[in-house]
Amino acid sequence: MQATWLHVLSWVMVALGLASGAFVAWDLSRRQPPKMAVMRYVWPINALWGGVFGIWAYWQIGRMPARAVQPGASSARDRGERLGDSDGPKRPFWQKIVAAAFHCGAGCSLADLIGPFLFLLVPFVVLGNEVFGEWTLDYFLALGIGVGFQYGALAPMMGQHGPHVWWRALKVDFLSLTAWQVGMYGWMALVIFVWIGKLHPNQIEFWFMMQIAMACGFLTAYPMNWWLVKAGIKEAM
Repeated sequence: MQATWLHVLSWVMVALGLASGAFVAWDLSRRQPPKMAVMRYVWPINALWGGVFGIWAYWQIGRMPARAVQPGASSARDRGERLGDSDGPKRPFWQKIVAAAFHCGAGCSLADLIGPFLFLLVPFVVLGNEVFGEWTLDYFLALGIGVGFQYGALAPMMGQHGPHVWWRALKVDFLSLTAWQVGMYGWMALVIFVWIGKLHPNQIEFWFMMQIAMACGFLTAYPMNWWLVKAGIKEAM
């Protein structure tokens, strides 16, 4: 039996995440579509774990102007100087890296929403433990979804489609996604093997711990994305 305070806190944080994701999705529906269409999904998915931080990142980096821009608008927000607006001034490098890490995180987050339920249908063992089996499934599911998200960003950037773009998407996403999963698995290993024990996806505590795990994934993926962009392996977003 989990502590009452943890149970209550878990409900509060998960509810906040759901509300944040819904708010970002609603706000996106009222605004001009991002230059990269895939970002329409990236921002609300990350808000599910990021909560207020996810809203802040979207508001500062990804929010586009409203569909009907008021005449004479002069502020940066009114002019749409945000992610995906090529006419706006260049954003700080750290903001580009946040967007790049969030792009990777969307694939990981979506996979980790789906993976636990898939594993219930087809459980298997890796290294003698079902936990490692589930993590293996989550990793390859995240890689598949992440490469799809990466392709959705690269194709419009390159103005091309085809197998070579898919291959580049795989190369770009592999290191970034792996770095994210390292942070996520590191947190969940502490939760499962040290502090709480194995949690089930029908427990609200499981999803709260996953929210924190995603935040840890962001922290480990951010420096990796910084290096990938600086090295010219990944395009700045």
